[in-house]
Amino acid sequence: DDFEGYQNGDPIAETSPNWNSWDELMNGSTAPFIDDAAINNTNSNSGNNSLYFEAVGAGGPQDIVLPFGIGTPYTTGSFEFTANFYINQNTGAYFNFQGDNIPGTTWSLDVKMDLGNIVLENTGSGINYLNSTYPENQWFELKIFVDLSNNIWSLYIDNIWKGSFTNTTNQIASLDLYPIIGHEFYIDDVCYTY
Repeated sequence: DDFEGYQNGDPIAETSPNWNSWDELMNGSTAPFIDDAAINNTNSNSGNNSLYFEAVGAGGPQDIVLPFGIGTPYTTGSFEFTANFYINQNTGAYFNFQGDNIPGTTWSLDVKMDLGNIVLENTGSGINYLNSTYPENQWFELKIFVDLSNNIWSLYIDNIWKGSFTNTTNQIASLDLYPIIGHEFYIDDVCYTY
């Protein structure tokens, strides 16, 4: 999704058939969603639009889920996720992959970006898989390629390999975007293939 099919200010979960809000999936809430995120036309990697996140207080309120299609959770085969991020200086960004179709059941991977440092981990199990860096105050492409059949998860920043690891939760069902305290970021050109 390059977000070009929406208008500035559109709430993505309410407007798009592909995106959901966490509250919608977890609690059956109806639009307008309290945790929706808005289309923004002040900063984009391609075209005019991106999706904007800014934490309020301890985090959120935006909490947006992109289910990864029919047949999830994926447990074999190859999966690739790419997206372009712009993370404002001295802030951060966060997303996770959910491992089951019902959000909040299983976290496959937490990706935390703060002050130029990126950590791939599984917070629930306390396992830190990979540490690297990313550029602040500019657009960059983040890619995670997963060989589920062999349980090899790899991170790329701007097509440069940053490392691989074995995941204790080797399955994937959806993307969850959520700003943690102090985070402010844009995301554009979200793509996945299986």
